[in-house]
Amino acid sequence: MRVHEIVIADDLRPEYLQQIVQYANQYRSDIKIRFEAECMQLDAKSILGMMFIPIRRGTRLTIQTKGADEEEAIEMMSSMLEKKEHQV
Repeated sequence: MRVHEIVIADDLRPEYLQQIVQYANQYRSDIKIRFEAECMQLDAKSILGMMFIPIRRGTRLTIQTKGADEEEAIEMMSSMLEKKEHQV
């Protein structure tokens, strides 16, 4: 299992969240995102889950991956969520 904590640099638009879900679904590993302030954990492969809580600038979250390609999955998720500019 891999774990990485981050603080979101910019608000994430719904279109960008859809792109993250598409990338997450390319991995076999489970990918979870835990929101510390809301005491909630979501599946990064679920579009409904990712749209459930607005991911705004300053949001603290923890990415957790578990599975055969967990290292690659956490690197991708961290990279996409830590970007300062989100392209679609």
